[in-house]
This record gives sequence, C-alpha cells and structure tokens, in this order.
Amino acid sequence: MSLSFRDLADMAAAIEGNEVAARQWLQAGFSPGDAAAYVRAGCFDVDRTQELRQAHISPSQIAALGLGWDFCAGTVSLKELLAFRTPQVKAPMLW
Repeated sequence: MSLSFRDLADMAAAIEGNEVAARQWLQAGFSPGDAAAYVRAGCFDVDRTQELRQAHISPSQIAALGLGWDFCAGTVSLKELLAFRTPQVKAPMLW
C-alpha cells in the first residue's frame, strides 16, 4: 500500500502521533477520523483496536465503557468487553 505524504500527515495530525504510528493506522485500514476517535477513547494499539472494530465495537461504545486503554494493555479481554456491552437480562423469578 503506497501512502502519500498527505495521507501520513493527515493521520499523524488526527492521532497526534508520528509518521510510524500514522502508517500503522493507515495500513490497518483506519481513516483519520476513526483512528482519532479510537485514540480519544484510550486505544493505542492498532492490532487490538482492529479486534474491536471486527467485533463491531465502535469508538463511542469503547469510550462509554471507559476500557479502551485496559483492552489495549491486555488487562481486559474482548470477551469481557462484549459481556459489558451486552445488556444483562435477568430471568423473572418464579415463586
């Protein structure tokens, strides 16, 4: 994938990072807007953030959970995030 200077500069500005980080986000298929939203939500690892995207966890969802940093650091699993995201339905008590 050939990236232009403009692509790299736009992504670097969006994520407030350097060219190396910008290249990683772009090569993973993130737009500057999406990458910036995930970064604001605490996501710093491109590969782990790709897992979020593949699991259909949006930047706003991970931001609402407040677990972007923890997920990218490996202290919270994708399974745990999915459990947090899914509303827990309680079965009715039968007497």
